[in-house]
Amino acid sequence: MMKNLLTIALALVTTFAFAQTFVSTTPENKNVVLEEFTGIYCGFCPDGHVIGQGLHDANPNDVFLINIHTGGYSNPNGPNDPDFNTIYGAAIGTASGLAGYPAGTVNRATFSGISPQGSPGTTALSRGDWGAASAIILGQPSYVNLGAQASYDMSTGILTVNTETYYTSATTNVNNLHVAVVENNVPGPQSGAQNYNPGAIISGPWSPTYNHQHMLRHLMDGALGLEYAVTTAGTFVPNTHTWTMPTNLAAGQSTNGYFPDLDPTNMDVIAFIAEGPGEIITGVQAEVLCIFPNAYDANVTASSAPDVMCATTTDISITFRNYGNQPLTSLDLTYDINGGTPGTYNWTGNLASGAQTTVTVPNVSFIPQPDNFGNPGNTVSWTASNPNGQVDQNTTNNSSVSKFSHKETSGDVIQGITAGNISVDITTDGYPAETSWELVGEDGTVYGSGGPYGVQGPQPTVNVAVPGNVCVNFILYDSYGDGMCCANGVGAVLVQDANGTIIFEGDPINLQNFSELDESFSTGAATGPAWECSPFGCVEGTPGLGVYMTESQCESDPTTGCYVGPTWNCDPVQGCIDVGTAGLGTYNTEQECIDDASNPCGSVAINENDVNSISLFPNPAQNVLNIDGNFESIEIYDVFGKLVFASDEKSEVNISGLANGSYYVNILTSDSVIKKKVTVAR
Repeated sequence: MMKNLLTIALALVTTFAFAQTFVSTTPENKNVVLEEFTGIYCGFCPDGHVIGQGLHDANPNDVFLINIHTGGYSNPNGPNDPDFNTIYGAAIGTASGLAGYPAGTVNRATFSGISPQGSPGTTALSRGDWGAASAIILGQPSYVNLGAQASYDMSTGILTVNTETYYTSATTNVNNLHVAVVENNVPGPQSGAQNYNPGAIISGPWSPTYNHQHMLRHLMDGALGLEYAVTTAGTFVPNTHTWTMPTNLAAGQSTNGYFPDLDPTNMDVIAFIAEGPGEIITGVQAEVLCIFPNAYDANVTASSAPDVMCATTTDISITFRNYGNQPLTSLDLTYDINGGTPGTYNWTGNLASGAQTTVTVPNVSFIPQPDNFGNPGNTVSWTASNPNGQVDQNTTNNSSVSKFSHKETSGDVIQGITAGNISVDITTDGYPAETSWELVGEDGTVYGSGGPYGVQGPQPTVNVAVPGNVCVNFILYDSYGDGMCCANGVGAVLVQDANGTIIFEGDPINLQNFSELDESFSTGAATGPAWECSPFGCVEGTPGLGVYMTESQCESDPTTGCYVGPTWNCDPVQGCIDVGTAGLGTYNTEQECIDDASNPCGSVAINENDVNSISLFPNPAQNVLNIDGNFESIEIYDVFGKLVFASDEKSEVNISGLANGSYYVNILTSDSVIKKKVTVAR
């Protein structure tokens, strides 16, 4: 392999004062470069992301992050998954002694008292050790300082990085300068996101879609970097590094997925000095500043449409950036699906240079096409034009084409499922809290769901009422991403209709290593239950359109607004109260509430002598309420528990301000609260 050897001449040292521009010449402590090894199907990796980000946030000018996707957990599971691996990741990971995920090297150093994952002398550390190792590095003096500046020319596609190295003391070590390009805000799948970093979950095609940060994209000077030997203090070394950035990194790399486009507006560079292939001495981070040469340039970066089950309409989206140096305030967008009648969308807004936005057009009609040997058969095309009413000065980035599947025409929807009860039987593995599911209609209606679970093993059967003539998706989730088999217990799943037709069956073979599994089905014309819950109560409609077999079954379902049940409630302030609306109470009668010793609303705790010593009249009352007995004050509450009146009057209480109705009076004595009911009627 070729190495670039820089010979530092004496003249360079002596002329440093004229050349140096942005590197510090004051002796400093080392900075931290954390190289984190990660992946998209690594359940604990989001926890590593949180730890790394926390170290950077606590030391924003001294701790820099490079997330390296490598190993089995980083590989895509199919053509719809992105490939975030690079040609450098595997070699860096192997050299570290990487033995588990997530792992990371802190300046590629070894530490006394901190054991590496691999054999002694290797550098990969478990995430729990990153903080202690970083503190050690930050406390050590550095013999070299480093500065960096970066810019990207949007017209040429060239990234230029200027680095300056300054030695504050002599060294006998051969040094290598590296410049890593990292990208932020990269959407992709990620196991474990719900458990360890839910704040990074964004909208997108994966479940979940994760916002990846600090992702290694390129090493500008190759794996070995720029090598130079220096021996004297005061040596100054400037360098210029360039990279003609491709659209993506697919060239020369084998993959089962795709390489997402590179976005220079979301990039940073991290430059660092290492001692040959060994320890990193220090590093520095620089934001990539994008240069926009054109005044008017709309860059269409992405388009999408979700896969459709059975419908002939769908929502389509386009994402575009302002690559002009003037604010983008208007843009004409043209679209079509499968070459059908074009539609237009006239966008207005205010996008600064480099900023982006997404536009969604809902319910676009189309003629469905089947998939072609697994390739999506439906195509969405977008074209942008007339930024700010002007001619677009770069028409090479104005269009986008994306594809989506229509599952029914492709034979991926199970037909003829009987409407009515769909039974879901789940047996969880050793981590039941990771398992959940839902039955979701194509219109977004959630017909039923279950989990996460609390215990391992068979769970109670759940019957979900699904109406006729709808398309539904059964979705099974594993939040960790390792599935429901096998080392931690064997899970099982069976979903079927009332006739025993199997919709989804999970076994040890197909329940391995997944975050999400789904199966689509459509129901036929329903012939089952006719009763349903409506705003008017339980009603009997067209057979098959309801979800209950009888009116009684409908009225006894506490999850609906049609529930007919007990009316009396226990309120610690008011005592036993009749809330007046069927279904909002707990007890059938006031006496039933009073007799329940488990609640604080009965009268058993009140001294009977106190109760009998207080009288309240007249009842019903009009404008004056008389209270006879020894008490301190009164409080009057309405039937909803709202305090509406309070007084310390000892005899006649003016209640003329109260509306007609029932009220509850708390009479406060020196050692108890006596509860009575009064009616105001005029």
